[in-house]
Amino acid sequence: MTVASEAARHSGGIDPEHDLTLTEDYGRPQSTRLYGRTKLMAIMFTLELGRQLAGTGVTVTCCNPGFNTTGLGRDLPLSGLLERLLTRLGVGDPRRGASIIVRLAADPAATSDGYFSVNDVKPLECPEPGNDEATQQALWTRPQPW
Repeated sequence: MTVASEAARHSGGIDPEHDLTLTEDYGRPQSTRLYGRTKLMAIMFTLELGRQLAGTGVTVTCCNPGFNTTGLGRDLPLSGLLERLLTRLGVGDPRRGASIIVRLAADPAATSDGYFSVNDVKPLECPEPGNDEATQQALWTRPQPW
């Protein structure tokens, strides 16, 4: 089970050769795009792993748990105020996001290979630019520098 994010839709592109070895410092302006890129790569990796394990009886899933107030952006300006406001409005309850993870992990009827939404466990397409098998395979086969 891999947990992704809607942020994968805002990755700004992907280059497995570069992205898997990225070590440069980055600041707040780049953090959202880099977070999205890592989530996109998680989806891509999961889909390729599913193909690699096809026929073995192993189920590989990835999910988008939706927006959850988890404190992830706590270092961003006004994040504390925003989290308190959203909590008061009942938006972003982490229990809702956790429910898809539990369902995909525990309910045999709900689990099958793929990428799923918190909304009714509907299948999702991998966002561009990572939605083609060749790019997913390039991520999978990229030699590691270590």
